[in-house]
Amino acid sequence: MNIDTIKSMADRTNRHERALKAILKRNKKWGCLYPGCNRKSIFSHAISKSISLAAIAEEGHLSTIRSLRKEDVKMLQFGSISVHDATAFNGFCEAHDAMFLTLDTKEISDAKSLFLQAYRSVISECANESRIAALRHENFKQMDIASMLDMHVEEYPWLEEERFKALFIIEYLKMVEAEKRRASELMQLPGQLLEKLVLLEEVPLDDFSVVSTEQLSHYIPFRRLNFKIPVALNCILSVVADNTRLDFYFAVIPYKQSTLVMGIVPKLSKQWLLDRLMQSFSCDIAALNLVESIMVCSNEWYMTPSVLAEMSSEKRDVFLHDSTFINEQRFYEDYDMTLFDSLRRAISQQYPDCEAQLKLDMIDVIPQRESYQVRHKRMIDKLLSESVKLRDVD
Repeated sequence: MNIDTIKSMADRTNRHERALKAILKRNKKWGCLYPGCNRKSIFSHAISKSISLAAIAEEGHLSTIRSLRKEDVKMLQFGSISVHDATAFNGFCEAHDAMFLTLDTKEISDAKSLFLQAYRSVISECANESRIAALRHENFKQMDIASMLDMHVEEYPWLEEERFKALFIIEYLKMVEAEKRRASELMQLPGQLLEKLVLLEEVPLDDFSVVSTEQLSHYIPFRRLNFKIPVALNCILSVVADNTRLDFYFAVIPYKQSTLVMGIVPKLSKQWLLDRLMQSFSCDIAALNLVESIMVCSNEWYMTPSVLAEMSSEKRDVFLHDSTFINEQRFYEDYDMTLFDSLRRAISQQYPDCEAQLKLDMIDVIPQRESYQVRHKRMIDKLLSESVKLRDVD
């Protein structure tokens, strides 16, 4: 690989990262996401700042995971974030952001407010993911394929053969178009939710554990817990089933003395996976286990700082590294380490019959892992071997 190719790659990477920051950081260039609105967006929140983030913050801040560049390698580290920035995205204009006022003033208790939160959670993820897919599409279109072949030919000598070059180009162009489709398809679910939201009534949730409509492509399972999990979470997790990409959305909404855990789950999911997820919403402890599993698979969580501080350094290191190698984790399987230890102990004191379910015997157990270097190499090899970086459902 010649010096010009290396310099071009570095310049392209820097431009991409600047454009990515413009998507994820507060930026006045984005328009309101409400259909037909041309006003500029404000920095909206996917989860209420006033009654949820504030309920778990300490001195106005939360703990989270941040990306850190160390020379040419990106690493994760724990960091602090203000309630003004946690779960925030370039979303709606001030007028349309006001439609979420009920979510910012009272706990979710009826079908309409649950759908409203589903819309808020989903569109925050879809807007960012759609913008990132559009950015990748543009970057891929601008890529010099000859330079890319030159970049990989030393490691893969067979790329010098014309027939393999042709196959490479065909697959590359498929990837370019896939990003374009992805950018468009991501915005379909928010549209469905908004359309159904207008028709819903304020039906109490007391007798339900799942809500949906016949036309909606997803189920919305939920559970209201009678204790506060000291974390807020809003994320999208993708898997592949039968060559189809499926997007799962999850939100954890903490309140002063309770928590709402909810999912937005594709109806096209395999039945065993649907059954397993629905089981996770069947009782409070199962929902707590689900939250911990999702946290290790996503970096979009915001925790009470003292909870992270109370973890031993060994437990924090395992948690951080497991969060780095998310290709090893499955959100629908119980995590083999506990995160909310003080909460589990408190629940066991209040409900002694739940002690076995709470996995108290695991609290002081630190799982053994392979070395960081071995895990990192395996992750990189896996990513390089997949043209589309998605995981099959096991």
